[in-house]
Amino acid sequence: LVKISSMVASKANHSPDRHVISNSERKDRSIRLWGERGQLALERGHVCVLNATVVATEVLKNLVLPGVGAFTIVDSHRVSERDLGNNFFVTQESIGEPRCHEVMKNLLELNEEVKGNAVDEDACEIIMSNLDFFDDFSCVIVSDLPEKHLLLLANRLWERGIPLFLGKAYGMIGLWRNVIPEVCIVESRPEYAKENYRLANPFPELAAFVERFDLETCRHPYIPLTETQSATNVFVDHRGRPIVPKAHSHIPAFVLLIKALQKWRAQHEGKMPQTGQEKDQFRELLDDFQLSVGKDEENFVEAKALARHAYSPFEIPSEVKAILSDPKAGADSNCQDPFWIIVRALREFVEGEGGGCLPLSGMLPDMHADTKSYIDLQNIYREQATRDCSQVSARVQHILSSMNQRTDAISPAEISLICKNAANIRLVRTRSLQEEYSSPCCDDWSWMLDMPEEFPHYLYVLLRAADRYKTNFGSFPGEMQPLDEAEVARFKEVLGALCSEMGIANGSLTNDMATELVRYGGSELHSIASVVGGIGANEVCKVLMKQFVPANGSFLYNGVTGKNALCVF
Repeated sequence: LVKISSMVASKANHSPDRHVISNSERKDRSIRLWGERGQLALERGHVCVLNATVVATEVLKNLVLPGVGAFTIVDSHRVSERDLGNNFFVTQESIGEPRCHEVMKNLLELNEEVKGNAVDEDACEIIMSNLDFFDDFSCVIVSDLPEKHLLLLANRLWERGIPLFLGKAYGMIGLWRNVIPEVCIVESRPEYAKENYRLANPFPELAAFVERFDLETCRHPYIPLTETQSATNVFVDHRGRPIVPKAHSHIPAFVLLIKALQKWRAQHEGKMPQTGQEKDQFRELLDDFQLSVGKDEENFVEAKALARHAYSPFEIPSEVKAILSDPKAGADSNCQDPFWIIVRALREFVEGEGGGCLPLSGMLPDMHADTKSYIDLQNIYREQATRDCSQVSARVQHILSSMNQRTDAISPAEISLICKNAANIRLVRTRSLQEEYSSPCCDDWSWMLDMPEEFPHYLYVLLRAADRYKTNFGSFPGEMQPLDEAEVARFKEVLGALCSEMGIANGSLTNDMATELVRYGGSELHSIASVVGGIGANEVCKVLMKQFVPANGSFLYNGVTGKNALCVF
């Protein structure tokens, strides 16, 4: 059995002279970033960390602050003077004490609601004797583990579908690797979300709303026309001065676009604008509807900015198409994961009632319009989104029934969330560590080794060789004897053998590169570790919360040049 020491921070641990951020303040900051759903998911997470190195400690710090539910540190090392030089979560009084206990105790002072556990045992021994220990964690973070034990752990976690993260700071080199069997991201939160407003083929309620407006007579359902029409497209006020009626300048942009598209199709045998010239002419058609001499009515300016939503046929994003066509979403799939059941229903909706379209999200961009018209338009889209979601829900219930499950096994909130974000759902499946180590895809990146000043891929090979060296000789190159010529020669032999295994041409990595890595001596610099720790914690949060999109591959950071790259090995 593994002996676990647990601790929860107490307010009594905090100095009375130090301002302590309250839990409500901390959560308010986090919720602004990822919302209440994301915060609750984070608080349900339990992270396991193998070896409290500087990188691992930095990752934990960035997880404890926003409120991860719990963490467990497995580390048999004692705090040494070397730790004092780069780890801010041990003190002079900690020397000789179990590193896992000291780091846990000091991390918990950052957030009193987080639970910490410490296991004062060798991680390698647990891997060899009790792999079941890792089955209940949300994810596992590894730092400084021999290759043999790392692969054993990685294979077990891959089978169980548990994400594994690898972090390393080695001299001026930083590495973070995501090993994710599968993570389904519902709230990917893209910078530019793709939306289909169905302007080219408005649904009946939207079409009826548009018919309530008339551009020529300035008919508006909520704004009466108080101006007088003196000529075609000319209106004057009670003093005879030309003026743009409010009933014209407050027509929502979507109404203008649908009206313009109707006129364009009538003039072009039902065809949509195709070429760049035709799209420019479509925007000019919008200008023809304007009454102001300067053609600067704000609602028309917005309409021209949104014109692509009218004439460009909406295509389901390729990432979403790949998810909809995944075997887990097939008609004969037996996958009982709620996400895949909903995606299966979503695929059936697209092929059926949706007519090739995804469910509406119900969201609208801001528009220059009167309040009542805009609220009406919002309600029309929300009601259509609700109808679309109801149709998907009916299909979900049918699928559940065919699987002999309760029809209410999946909550309406889950279905609604995926329908709302249907155009932006994402699926991340990385290569397994076993695949990477046994069959690296060097053909895709080996040419980059010839340009080390531009691409940091060579650092990955050097780090792999350093790990192999430690497995063979018990320490990192240069760790015991800095820049010893015999040690440099031994490292070059290990590096050459690894390059041969990976199919990398001899001489791709220079003697200077090998010598520089030996000079690092396995040192962990806090400045490098803090960069890797910040990126790593960000990736862990994405997976725990199923928000944003985790990186598919390895992040490499060259602290000398400041260059970095996301690589797939």
